[in-house]
Amino acid sequence: MDMNEVVEALGNRDVPVLACTVATLRKMRREEDRVTARDISRVVLRDPLMTLKALRFAEANRSIRQLSDITTVEHVVMMHGIGEFLRTFADLTSLEGLLAKDSIALDGALRVVSRAQHAAAFARSIASRRHDKESDEVIIAALLHDLAELMLWLHAPREVAEIRYLVDHAVGLRSAAAQRFVLGFTHGQLQHALAGAWHLPRLLQRLMDDEHAENPRVVNVVLATRLARHLAHGWYDAALPDDYSDLEHLLGCSEDGARRMVRAASLNAARLWTDTGIRPVAAGIPLEEGDIPPEPGLFLPSGNVDGPLFKSALQKLTDAAPRRDHDPFIAWALYALQFGLGLKRVGFAAPGAHGDHLQMRFVFDLDAPVSPWRDMPIPLGGTDLFSRLSGNMQGVWAGGDNRERVASLLLPEQGARIGRSDFLAMSVRGNDGAGGLVIADRGSAGGAIPDRLYAPFKALCVKLAEKLDTPSY
Repeated sequence: MDMNEVVEALGNRDVPVLACTVATLRKMRREEDRVTARDISRVVLRDPLMTLKALRFAEANRSIRQLSDITTVEHVVMMHGIGEFLRTFADLTSLEGLLAKDSIALDGALRVVSRAQHAAAFARSIASRRHDKESDEVIIAALLHDLAELMLWLHAPREVAEIRYLVDHAVGLRSAAAQRFVLGFTHGQLQHALAGAWHLPRLLQRLMDDEHAENPRVVNVVLATRLARHLAHGWYDAALPDDYSDLEHLLGCSEDGARRMVRAASLNAARLWTDTGIRPVAAGIPLEEGDIPPEPGLFLPSGNVDGPLFKSALQKLTDAAPRRDHDPFIAWALYALQFGLGLKRVGFAAPGAHGDHLQMRFVFDLDAPVSPWRDMPIPLGGTDLFSRLSGNMQGVWAGGDNRERVASLLLPEQGARIGRSDFLAMSVRGNDGAGGLVIADRGSAGGAIPDRLYAPFKALCVKLAEKLDTPSY
């Protein structure tokens, strides 16, 4: 995907807004005499898409006498007048109406909006504690920080859904790595390009740029968006302790103070949940320790060897350029097996620290948020099936009349985790011996795997081995 073409396409399309924004602005127009600029600002700042439209409107109608950028929505309204502003945006397209026939894209877009609302709430609270007199600027920057991801749900929903699936299920895979693999560029790079193409105020562009983290106001925005993203996974996300520590440093408060501030701000954001219908972060506060399970599969497994999904996924892996790390190759291969071949449970086991066993690096399991495969014992150097496979690059189909004979070579603990399902397994190794083991089956409910799936399974594993053999840089 060419980023310049994406920027051009997004720049030429009408930007929709939330349905609640359409309804509220329409009501305000009927009651124009009783509406203030602050009233309009409160409505607009609930919606990152409408905030974008307001800022673009201000830039497009900039007076030659205007020497400085308008960086807040309230100033936009005051500059152009309440009546003109409401008339300009009297005919808006709703996001919900535009994406009504694409439930995946609509759900993805609304989740980004909900996350942006939470980020804005966190930024507001941080700015208040820092006595930032121009708090609306950091609130807008936090609200628009993930605008590129939001716009991609309108332009390329399949690709951004694939990224979300990979990141949610391949624990430890870096978001930027997944974005580069699927798109060819990162959300951050697209965000920077869009902000420039749309001539957003330079101050807001700087506040949204993570590279300027020496500025405390930028730190506010970065930290607010990080908190929103991590809390979307639950209140015990592994990255949150670092976020709280950074918040303590920024505000000069205690850890308990940082946690109480975040919880209070999340409750404020929860009041906006009806805008999107997305479960707010605060709804998880009473939960006991644990993670919110990833969303269920965004696509239905096809099991069609000749189908477009498997063919395109295999081709994408074939064409992928060398990467700094190999995780995107592995995660994408598992995705292709799961949704291209209909294998509901797939995993990749990599060598452990001491080289005497394999441990599961990634597991994609459509049946269970916490798969029994995660702690499957795979010792090396033995006579069991997986040890034998790991000695050389070879694979096996455990199905049909072959199933019981092959399964008898598993260790009891391995057999218990795989169950009665047919399964496929193959060792993938580069010339330097690096690699691992790919395992796949029909899931906890079991099910036959036809022998015709073994050839494409093997072909994809061979291609993965080629990518793992490519030196990282």
